[in-house]
Amino acid sequence: MTTNNPTIVLIDDEEIIRFSLQKKLLKLGYNVISVEKAEEALYFIKNGDKKIDLIITDIVLRKMDGIELLRHINTLENPIPVLILTGQANMEDAIKALRYGASDFIRKPFDITEVISVVRGIIRTRQEKQLANSFGSYVVYDKRVFKVSTDISASNVLSYKLTKDLVSADFCNRTTAENISLALREAITNAMYHGNLEITSKVREEKGINGFNDEIETRKNILPYRDRKVTLYYEYTGEYVEYVIEDEGPGFNHQSMPDPRDPENFLKNSGRGILIIRIHMDEVDWNEKGNIIRLRKYRVPQTNGH
Repeated sequence: MTTNNPTIVLIDDEEIIRFSLQKKLLKLGYNVISVEKAEEALYFIKNGDKKIDLIITDIVLRKMDGIELLRHINTLENPIPVLILTGQANMEDAIKALRYGASDFIRKPFDITEVISVVRGIIRTRQEKQLANSFGSYVVYDKRVFKVSTDISASNVLSYKLTKDLVSADFCNRTTAENISLALREAITNAMYHGNLEITSKVREEKGINGFNDEIETRKNILPYRDRKVTLYYEYTGEYVEYVIEDEGPGFNHQSMPDPRDPENFLKNSGRGILIIRIHMDEVDWNEKGNIIRLRKYRVPQTNGH
């Protein structure tokens, strides 16, 4: 049996159930680890050298039950799908298990063909998700344009979506991708708040963060600010990734902006976003009007898998 075959942990304190399921799963080419206690399974999951693709467990077990096992599984960095086996008398627990993140449940006594069908579906879904996470490895060139209103959620979504595949593309490591995301988010929110809504940093210094947020909510709903959009031009070439963010405000004199890297200005709210952008991006520049900023980061391949 190759180690590439999916590995399933089977937990049930009834030996005959474990035996029948294990026999069928092995025949279909799965690796199977069969145990009678959840504690044994949890130890193996945390300390074993095999990647676990699925856990099949009864809800009613000695000591740690299936619900408690689910809680432990959900604290893992990469939670494992769990298929629950339950008797008719424990349907409330099965519903509770679904709420805790179980992928599905099967009633006892079960048709083994039904179990196998569910197992195949869960593992196929997991494999498809893993392929989606490596989407960046398929991308050679990508260019897109987005237009959004003043909405912090849109800023967060865009900054995540346009950086999440950089790691699997071997463009950079995870930390660098997160730093690029942070810089992009700062640039987009600057375009929304300072550009389109024309709220200066002085508002925050004078009124505090609550006053700043109140001003955002006020201007979002009045002319001429409410109809303004931020346009984001995105390009990925494999050698660099570039983001151009354009607002519809009057612009500003970026050359007169105080240098946030100067120790005297370091702790001021004014220019904080620009400091973050400059630290994490290789190239940063504006158009003459000051309503367009261009950010570029060059490829930094991962080393030693980090």
